[in-house]
Amino acid sequence: MDMLELIKSRRSTRKFLSRPVEEEKIDAIIEAGRYAPSGGNNQCRGTGYLRKAG
Repeated sequence: MDMLELIKSRRSTRKFLSRPVEEEKIDAIIEAGRYAPSGGNNQCRGTGYLRKAG
């Protein structure tokens, strides 16, 4: 699949399941974000996320 097809097939999700996301998946998403380009070559100082208690 080429880049244009990927961009055109992107979807926004506004309905979510109530089950928690596995820690490994969250770590993989954050790691991918670290390698993503940034506007004006701004370097990310830190990354974190909040998890709902309970």
